[in-house]
Amino acid sequence: MTPHDMEVDGQSAYEPTEAMSLDELFGHSSSQGDDAATPQAPAPAVATFMYAQVYELAGICDLLSGSAASNLVAEVRRVLAASAVRLRGEIAQRRADAILCVFTDPPDEPPTHAQRGLHAAIATVQQIAELALAVDAKLKDTPHPALAVSIGVHLGAGEVTRRNGNSNGNGDRMVRATGEGLEIARVLEKVGSDLRWSIVTSGATRIAAGQRVTHGAAGSLELPDGTFLDFTEVTGLVPRPGSTTPPNYFEELRDVIARNQRTLPGWVPGSMQATQFLVEGYRLLRKLGEGSNASVYLAQPDGGGPAHVLKVLRLEGPDGESNLQRFMQEYALLASIEHPNVARFYHQGFSVGAAYIAMEHFPCGELRSLLGRRLDPYVALYYLRQIASGLEAVHAAGIVHRDLKPENVLVRNDGIVALSDFGIAKHTGMLLTDTGAGDVVGTPYYLSPEQATGGRVDGRADLYSLGVMFFEMLAGEKPYHASSARELLRKHVEDPVPSLPAGLQWCEPLLARLMAKDPQDRFESAGQLLDELESVVSGTKD
Repeated sequence: MTPHDMEVDGQSAYEPTEAMSLDELFGHSSSQGDDAATPQAPAPAVATFMYAQVYELAGICDLLSGSAASNLVAEVRRVLAASAVRLRGEIAQRRADAILCVFTDPPDEPPTHAQRGLHAAIATVQQIAELALAVDAKLKDTPHPALAVSIGVHLGAGEVTRRNGNSNGNGDRMVRATGEGLEIARVLEKVGSDLRWSIVTSGATRIAAGQRVTHGAAGSLELPDGTFLDFTEVTGLVPRPGSTTPPNYFEELRDVIARNQRTLPGWVPGSMQATQFLVEGYRLLRKLGEGSNASVYLAQPDGGGPAHVLKVLRLEGPDGESNLQRFMQEYALLASIEHPNVARFYHQGFSVGAAYIAMEHFPCGELRSLLGRRLDPYVALYYLRQIASGLEAVHAAGIVHRDLKPENVLVRNDGIVALSDFGIAKHTGMLLTDTGAGDVVGTPYYLSPEQATGGRVDGRADLYSLGVMFFEMLAGEKPYHASSARELLRKHVEDPVPSLPAGLQWCEPLLARLMAKDPQDRFESAGQLLDELESVVSGTKD
């Protein structure tokens, strides 16, 4: 069969799809009333907005003759509007391959607009899927893309005003709609096409629609204004009580929705304009921090339990590939370590345009928040011992942290501290390919001399950084200050360790071994440091 076979006596080759009647399936009245020509005041502030986008229509039309393409476009337009209009939806915007519909309720009727909006979305997917089968049959001998639809549905604020004449010439009710609700519906449609979900709705909309709408995966997304929105995948319907519809019909409906989503295009790099970040399986609570290529969120897992921290890396940009390698390395290095002084890493995943690591949440924040003043020396020894214990665990796994600093030591509610942020850590068995020989990696205030000079690095570099932190805990300030990074690095390499404040000289031998310029003069390992700490603490008690 050729594309020209799409024409049938100048009429559309696509017969109306054989979906079950909406009245029978959903139990709604499709009456439109007779007030179409009377201008009305804006509808209530809350409405349900449905935005549907058909994909690959243009590509299919390119394979057809002009009249066949026109017939197909007309049929798509009809299908996009049919279910919404029959369920008392009103058309706000319309294109050849997309439609925005609004569902409202008269003030004197119980609110059913969320239910009708989601039911219309389900019926629309069903009809587009049947139209896609018809296209496949007509073009079975011609390679062609698959017709598919993605729909976003949101119950939200918006102003809906009836247009003069209230009709588009086909009897469809036309309105003007503005507001946040319709924009979020558009965002949800984009989420659906990116995740390859046929229908995406906000969590509140699904609840308002009642228990007949079934749902699958869920997640949360950050909107452009920095707020968060829970969303869920719509997977089908269950029969209403007393329904005589055969149960297998609803199974077939779910299969149709699943078949449609398998043909959606999915995320395309550079296409994430509507949303900042979205992740399946979590409800975002708030943003904790923002960097040049990563963000940190507090999120609640859908399965319950304690909140997790999601460390999110954006994949786009010139350094996306190298950043991703380091990001994946961080999880690979730490996931197998279980130690009270190492942050727990739960899992790693990929979302639309981003990779993320789910890790333990530390409500008390960073060790940095406790510094800036002199700590009691025994409190400093308490933290020193815990950090050394964490280093012993990671070093035993063959890992060198290489960026140890107070910001990367986190505090639990019980006062226990744990090592975190291993983004530039390296397994001792790895070749120096991720930073390059001679490159300086780390935070200059806590950098070891061998890191400052681009030398070979092992676990003793972390012990030097720990020594700098120990000095800061005891003295209330960092050991070295300079007006430039170059001068600061020179001091780490050449300058002696400053003296501690009066009364703390008993800590200086310990500090001298931690901050020795030559790694050979430092403690051989974190375990040896822990043994020395036992002696120091015992000696102060005698």
